[in-house]
Amino acid sequence: MDAVRCTQCGGTRWSLLPGSLMHLLAEPCDLCGGVQVVERRRPGAGPETLDLERRRAAMADRIAGRAADDRLTAR
Repeated sequence: MDAVRCTQCGGTRWSLLPGSLMHLLAEPCDLCGGVQVVERRRPGAGPETLDLERRRAAMADRIAGRAADDRLTAR
């Protein structure tokens, strides 16, 4: 399994076919046209559960009344 990640937008493309890594690296990102690099992460390598979903981090800070420099959540 091979994957590439865009250096500009962070978009990731995975391929199950062997030998397709060079083809993926040669093409620009489908989302923004940026340069792609080899992805180091692998599926299932992250934590089993997240303490707080990243997309909701700003909302949690806003509800808690925290300033931008005094966040409850990591960014």
